[in-house]
Amino acid sequence: MLVSWLKKLEVIYDNVTKSKPDKQFRLWLTTNPTDKFPLGILQRSLKVVTEPPDGLSANVKQNYMKLSQDIIDECPKQEFA
Repeated sequence: MLVSWLKKLEVIYDNVTKSKPDKQFRLWLTTNPTDKFPLGILQRSLKVVTEPPDGLSANVKQNYMKLSQDIIDECPKQEFA
């Protein structure tokens, strides 16, 4: 993880959230546990903690499968469903 970049990420995140982003905007981050992750981002985020399966593709698929059908149906973008 690029720990040195996290403060810049927090500034970018603050600017995005202050500018009232589109309701469809989503920012997905994955990380290993670290005490250097900015608290500002953590406090304003939905956090999901899982034991990752082997491989990035399997990890993304596992997290996607945890979404309820109601949440998927609410998304206006068909390609996300």
